[in-house]
Amino acid sequence: MNKRFVLIASFIFIAGALSSLYAVSYIPSSSVILSENVIDLRANRQLKSLVNNRPGRYSTPEDLKIGSIFFTVDNKARKVVDIYERNGKTIIETIKPRPEEVFLGVHVPDFSVKLDRSDIDMSSLGKGVTLLPPGAGKKDMLSSDFLKPSNLSKSKSVSWLETDPDTAGMDIIALNIDIPLWKSSLSTDDLELIKKIKASGEEKKDEKKKQSSGDSESEESTKTKTGGKPEVSFGASGEIHLLGTLRVAAPKVTGGLDMPSFTVTWVHDWWIIYHPEFHFNKGYLKVDFTAAQQFDFRLTGSLSLEAGIKIPIFAIEVIDPDTTLFMIIGFYAKISLSGTISIAVETSEYTKLSAGATCDLIWPFIPVKFSAHQTNYGNFAFRPTVAAEARLQAGLYLGGSFGLADIDFAGAEAGGGAYIQADGYMEPLGIMGYDTKIGSYGNFNNWILDLTAEAGAYVEIDASILTIGIPIYSHDWPFWQWHKSWEF
Repeated sequence: MNKRFVLIASFIFIAGALSSLYAVSYIPSSSVILSENVIDLRANRQLKSLVNNRPGRYSTPEDLKIGSIFFTVDNKARKVVDIYERNGKTIIETIKPRPEEVFLGVHVPDFSVKLDRSDIDMSSLGKGVTLLPPGAGKKDMLSSDFLKPSNLSKSKSVSWLETDPDTAGMDIIALNIDIPLWKSSLSTDDLELIKKIKASGEEKKDEKKKQSSGDSESEESTKTKTGGKPEVSFGASGEIHLLGTLRVAAPKVTGGLDMPSFTVTWVHDWWIIYHPEFHFNKGYLKVDFTAAQQFDFRLTGSLSLEAGIKIPIFAIEVIDPDTTLFMIIGFYAKISLSGTISIAVETSEYTKLSAGATCDLIWPFIPVKFSAHQTNYGNFAFRPTVAAEARLQAGLYLGGSFGLADIDFAGAEAGGGAYIQADGYMEPLGIMGYDTKIGSYGNFNNWILDLTAEAGAYVEIDASILTIGIPIYSHDWPFWQWHKSWEF
């Protein structure tokens, strides 16, 4: 029961994903035929009506009669309930038909459609999803690292899209996915903004007092200060990011729909009066769906922290009190510490599905002799990775800014000093996975820890315009490096 539930869920998932991607008709319009009571009046007139159980001509408005169901030029279904003349004009009153009235009027001869990239509705692609060009099919898959698990016996094997012989020669449709699922940040600027809002009322009162006293300076003032209060800053940000590639091996849909019918014929034999003969024609409904897809992705959660302290040594301030324009040039020391820790899960998932169902239909629309089939293969493997990096640097800087009131219009700074940084990661040497043929495989018994550190000198030059930072130049000169790996 559980296995059947998993297979059904897999079918629904794949069918739903493909139906949202291929937002065009699976069935060519020339293959869909309407019954005699259903009429297509759209401008393109794609669908023919059935006459004597064969495709007939395209319908016209003159074919409408009470009880007819037709498609309007704006792709809506209507049912005729009355037709009459008024003031020399023909009035046709309609209502919305019941769903079964439209469904029972559709006839779909057997068809087979293989979907390709031309069937993809580009407007259905979400933000961060792009269609890769042809030829990007089976290359650079994450599962390339998963093909030979060290703890998998020689008698057992797993399959991926790039190794499955059933997908050889198929057109591979590839989609690149790069989506930030969640992102947030906090900095000292956010706290300063709260303080400014809180103190805004008091500042306005002080300005009114100064204006009423009539005291104001009219000449530009220049001040030179040594030392000053250190400025402390910090920032924190977090993000959950999805990066991967979805590949689909040209799905194929086959099927057909033949509605059951019922006719009455009045027969007259020489020995009896006219009597009715009833004729029932059996119909059928069938559909088959085959698809294979692989999704290689990396889900990463990261947390970044930054902290710094700026110690003024001396500064020159030029302020025009009339316009509140200012220019500040300063020499200062700056110490900063930054770090990031991230946890990621690399995953490769391959699913191949072939499913179908068929049944006979007897009048009016009763399914009998129902049968279904499905074959399903799935392989899922993953491995986690933990990574971290940190950098501590200290140096002397010369910087300046220009602005109005307390708003910086532009600025620049240049400086250099010494730094030390370290980074590392830890991940298992193997993988863990589940294959529907062989069950679970792999383990995380063995891990690797890799650490790197270095120290040296650095220089950096940055500029800013309004709120946009512009890095101009930066370079590190390491004079000590260290690297070490451990397997355990």
